[in-house]
Amino acid sequence: MEAKKVVVKGGGSNLFKVSYYDGTYYVYKVKVGFISDDKYDIGKTKNFEDALSIIRSYSGKDIDHISSW
Repeated sequence: MEAKKVVVKGGGSNLFKVSYYDGTYYVYKVKVGFISDDKYDIGKTKNFEDALSIIRSYSGKDIDHISSW
């Protein structure tokens, strides 16, 4: 599976990345920078729906949209 960009509703810091490697989904909070972005590991799980739940729990917001990274 290719990495996914997940955006939550509302303004501010709302960008997350979900990547898949060797049977595990890794969830990152992405802070967009001027020159490069910073990624902060916020969790990992074995299925995509749980990855979305991690994002909802961390952000306190609902998912707005999901697209390819």
